[in-house]
Amino acid sequence: MKKKLLLLILIVVSMVYAGEKWFRLYKQGVEALQNGQYELAVQKLEAALAAKDRETKKIRTYGMHFIEYFPHRELGIAYYFLDKKKKALFHLKKSYKTEPTERARSYLKKLAGDYLDNPPPQKNMPPESKNAPVRAHASKLKLVGERMGIAVLPFENKGASRDLGNIVLDKMINALVNKGRFKVIERAQLEKILEEQQLGQSGIIDASTAAEIGKGLGVDAMVLGSVAVTPDGAASIDARLIDTESAKIILAHDAYARDKSVQTVKTAVQQLADDITTDLPLVQGFVIQTPQPGSLMLDMGSQSGLRKGVKCVIYKEGKEIRHPVSGEVLGKETIILGTAIITEVYDKYSNARIEGTPKGAITVGDRFVTK
Repeated sequence: MKKKLLLLILIVVSMVYAGEKWFRLYKQGVEALQNGQYELAVQKLEAALAAKDRETKKIRTYGMHFIEYFPHRELGIAYYFLDKKKKALFHLKKSYKTEPTERARSYLKKLAGDYLDNPPPQKNMPPESKNAPVRAHASKLKLVGERMGIAVLPFENKGASRDLGNIVLDKMINALVNKGRFKVIERAQLEKILEEQQLGQSGIIDASTAAEIGKGLGVDAMVLGSVAVTPDGAASIDARLIDTESAKIILAHDAYARDKSVQTVKTAVQQLADDITTDLPLVQGFVIQTPQPGSLMLDMGSQSGLRKGVKCVIYKEGKEIRHPVSGEVLGKETIILGTAIITEVYDKYSNARIEGTPKGAITVGDRFVTK
């Protein structure tokens, strides 16, 4: 009897120790991730998984408390910042499949938005459905007309040095250019306008002024933001996207850098650029109604990432284009009819207003793609 009791005690002690080990490793990994120590985060989280290969929302510890435990999700995010996209996608998919958290979803959208909108088909289900979302991966979209034009204004310094503001400005321009999603105005071209209007010295520009500058540049939106330094030396970066037509805020995001080093600030700015791009996805679809002159109803809504104020190119496809030798169909003629701006967004459809005078009649069945 005593031997059985001793064996039971040893088993309980080993379970407690093992629990402490995986939790300690997981906690260290999450802390390293929060501090931007991504290599260390990978090391700790991989070790935590080796000790306890499990992904769930809550785990009861050997006491009476519950803890949040998402090793695959946090590991995927660490790999994302290390630019190891395949590994990031693997772990984020695994986490999202087990427990679809919003944090995992946001990073999956940065890596492969079509995974969320077009998940792998279930067994015994047809691979395609007429009711399935038609939002496609960017590489599958037919890019018609110009992309959304934006310019980045100097960031307002709130306790930060001018050098830090310039670093944020340069890194933001580079990050947005590298996304390939937008047509970004060169800094020199913008500085010339600011100098002519004597607006570049203070670094303080309001939304209406930003919109006016944007109109002069011929862009769709302006990035307007600020940089503040906290007492402990960290940097807080805010960015807003201003529509040049209405001077309204299209979206707003912020990021936090634990110190003012160039690499840390670059990572924070990259996060902002990712968030901006994620919130303005390339979406394509069809015109499903023309309720009255100058207005359209489109078959995509908030579930596909559309938002109020986004501009679209309306077009129709013409004759097939065939290779003169092989006869292979290379594509179809594209006829641009005009542009429209989204005015109301619902879950699965949107209303839009035609801008200017269309180049041709817009009818049901014509296509659109976001700028």
